[in-house]
Amino acid sequence: MRIVLPLRAALVASHLVVLTLPWLALLGTGALGWDLVRQTRTELELQAAVLSVLVKDELAEAKALDATSTLHQLELSPRLRSIREETLAGIRVLDPHGIVAASSGDGLGDNLSGQPEVVKALAGLPSAVVRPRDGAPITAVLSGPQRRARVRVFATRPVVVDGELAAVLLLSRTPREEVQALIHMAPRLGWGALLGLGLTTLLAFYVGYRFSRSLRLLARTSHRLAGGDMEAAEALDLAAHSHLSEVRELSAAVATMTDRLRERLAYIAEFAGNVSHEFKTPISTLRGTVELLRDDADMPAEQRALFLDNAQADLERMERLVTGLLALARAEEPSAHVPVSLDDLVDRVIARFPDVKRGGAAGSIVGTPAQLEAVIGNLIDNAYRHGGDDVAVTVTTWVHGARVGVDVIDNGAGISIGNRARIFERFFTTDRQGGGTGLGLALAQAVCRAHGGGISLESEPGRTCFRVSLLGG
Repeated sequence: MRIVLPLRAALVASHLVVLTLPWLALLGTGALGWDLVRQTRTELELQAAVLSVLVKDELAEAKALDATSTLHQLELSPRLRSIREETLAGIRVLDPHGIVAASSGDGLGDNLSGQPEVVKALAGLPSAVVRPRDGAPITAVLSGPQRRARVRVFATRPVVVDGELAAVLLLSRTPREEVQALIHMAPRLGWGALLGLGLTTLLAFYVGYRFSRSLRLLARTSHRLAGGDMEAAEALDLAAHSHLSEVRELSAAVATMTDRLRERLAYIAEFAGNVSHEFKTPISTLRGTVELLRDDADMPAEQRALFLDNAQADLERMERLVTGLLALARAEEPSAHVPVSLDDLVDRVIARFPDVKRGGAAGSIVGTPAQLEAVIGNLIDNAYRHGGDDVAVTVTTWVHGARVGVDVIDNGAGISIGNRARIFERFFTTDRQGGGTGLGLALAQAVCRAHGGGISLESEPGRTCFRVSLLGG
């Protein structure tokens, strides 16, 4: 099951995770553990340097009293135990043969000459090693002095008197474990951690509130728009001024969607009114014809045939209207476009009109060939139908920058100023008697818009030009 969280809760959770990452990095990578080991090694080396001075002084003092005094005769162990209580370090003093002469614990007389660090020290070189610790007290109290780490650090330092090796100091201590070190630092880190936690939580809530406010506004506005309240779109201006670029982009997208929805609703309303108007007259005529034919059984055959011819003409007109409406609906729906050579397409269309003159050249476009062929063919057909018996039609293709297009020009009488303003309206036609539906130019305009272009008209007596402009491919 997928967990769904509000933005504020998600931001709080993410901030808290980020807050814990440094601690996890310290513990998970072992960086803190190795730092504790290096710290312990440094401390042991410093202690060995100090103790070497102590051993030299003790030897010098003993030699002054008795030249035959040896390292084993010095009473160093009590002092070493006292130092161990303060530093928690195990200390052993070895003679030049690697035998333990003094110790802060047990092991007097042990021969340690075989240990690597002791070997180096006997050769006059200081050394330090880290070894695994056997029997580490994992159950030791974290806040207590007993160490829990699984390793132990050993450091050796040679003591040279008058150019000769007089003794070797061997110190060892277990470093703190990572968690144990954090516990020991807790009194100092506690307030800082609480402050960081508080600031992180407040920041997450503040950022979540500021950034989610615009998103909540967009959500409420979208719900109102979905319910049909177009006035809710005014609230999109507030979201458009959000500090988040993504919210601004989303607000612009919703505003664009709302504008298109308004246009679509207006289109549907207008379309429904046009369809109702265009179909009402032929339906009423057909109803009247059917009633007359049914009620007047003695109607003369010639009159009956006339009524039937009129009814058939109305039916054919409604069939053309339905066909045109379906084509218009398809033109306004997204469809699959393919690369098309506009010149080849125009050549295929004018092959059906032998008298059409051809000129110009254009590039390729990406579109639906069948729809574009229907547009060019309809424009040529209109030019011949309305231009008169002696009309001449010229089709010219062209390319201007990123635009390509087709001009369909005739030398007819032209289109009146009043009709030019309505020429692309659905169902507007000056040829109803000839079967015109008024959908051809509306269909041409819809197809051109679907191809990223448009269609325009220039008309005067002797020259009428329909210009189809498309986006080049």
